[in-house]
Amino acid sequence: MRDVDTSQISGRLLKVFVTVFDEMSVSRAAERLDSSQSTVSHSIEKLRSILGDPLFMQSGRGIVPSARAEILAPKVRHLLAEMEILADGGDYDPHQDETPIKIATNGSTLAPELEQVRRHLWSIVPNRRLIFRELGSRANLQDLLDKGTADVAITARPLRYPDMLSSQPLFSAESVVFYDPEMRDPPEKIEDYCNSRHANLDFGGPAKSVVEVTLDSFGLSRDIAISVPNVWFLAQIIKGTELIATLPQLLQKSAFKELASCPLPISIPPIEFDLVWNRRYDVSSRQTWLRKKLVEALTPSSPGP
Repeated sequence: MRDVDTSQISGRLLKVFVTVFDEMSVSRAAERLDSSQSTVSHSIEKLRSILGDPLFMQSGRGIVPSARAEILAPKVRHLLAEMEILADGGDYDPHQDETPIKIATNGSTLAPELEQVRRHLWSIVPNRRLIFRELGSRANLQDLLDKGTADVAITARPLRYPDMLSSQPLFSAESVVFYDPEMRDPPEKIEDYCNSRHANLDFGGPAKSVVEVTLDSFGLSRDIAISVPNVWFLAQIIKGTELIATLPQLLQKSAFKELASCPLPISIPPIEFDLVWNRRYDVSSRQTWLRKKLVEALTPSSPGP
């Protein structure tokens, strides 16, 4: 087994390695690190020499990780998080931090809520750069938070979170049935609801929706005629048709404000929205501050800044 001089391995080298691993591209890694391609390439060559492994190999026009790199990546990610916490003195000054705040969520669903977040954060740290990344399926949570693509996520609560994720409740929303009142009457009975043609919001992923789980428990089903990944597109599809959609009532404030809504003819639990982060940052002073401010922005009973 080859001896490795770990004294030559810096946090910077590890950061470059994991960024190249995440991006599978030297050029994209350089852009993300605000560095040059030659600097990134030099760092990878240095790490290759220290570890005695190619780490990344050319494959067509791209690169692929070696077997050793696949094993090292999660360990390096964990080590970098530990190093960040080690350097965290516990006193966080948001006015001295120029790092962008990165939040993963499904922006089309929570547009008004994200505007609340923007207003609240900018009232404290004016014009701090905010990056809202599209979450898509909740199956993406672990990957986005592991890689640092997002600091935190705001999402509808799944049946369970992966073990490495922590969460905190934010708010809940009742589900209603949206429809075009010029094209149809509201589905007042469960038979009308199940026999209607449905338009469905689908971000991908294997998990069933709360509606599907509830209908299954009663031995019922619905006819999903079309599925789309964006609520604004979904609202446009419903207009001028007899389609219905079952969605959080909060969408009445944004994408579905031109459509009518009615209560569901079957009782289902409210949709719970949570703030989610990687457990490695449970005690991070920066993340603790950020989570507190997001709760203030989105929880009605929370105090102001």
